Amino acid sequence: MLAVGQTGLSVEQWLVRVNQPIHTAEEIHANPEGSLHGEVVVFTGALSMVRHDAAVLAANAGCQVDASVTKHTTLLVVGDQDIRRLAGHEKSSKHRKAEELIRKGQRIRIVGESDFKSIIGQI
Repeated sequence: MLAVGQTGLSVEQWLVRVNQPIHTAEEIHANPEGSLHGEVVVFTGALSMVRHDAAVLAANAGCQVDASVTKHTTLLVVGDQDIRRLAGHEKSSKHRKAEELIRKGQRIRIVGESDFKSIIGQI
């Protein structure tokens, strides 16, 4: 109850808050000098690293990091574990949305996490 008293949030508000990410994409700014400056990246699936760490790596490489696939997305990074686990099965909603936008003519690259790490020089 100390957290409730110090923040003024109710128990119900704390239950919502604990399920939210500690860091938001808005806190991470793209490096304008990065080799991938101008790319808008979204991560989906189980990554081998903490998602915030992946977002920081992407931002350092110049990417803007978004939470969901939109008309601005240029790069979808799929966790390697999910690529193997989902083979022949349902894809994530972000993956399906990216494929739908690609069919409509949007240029989005879909890469696995290890390929992304290679692109940004982290392997």
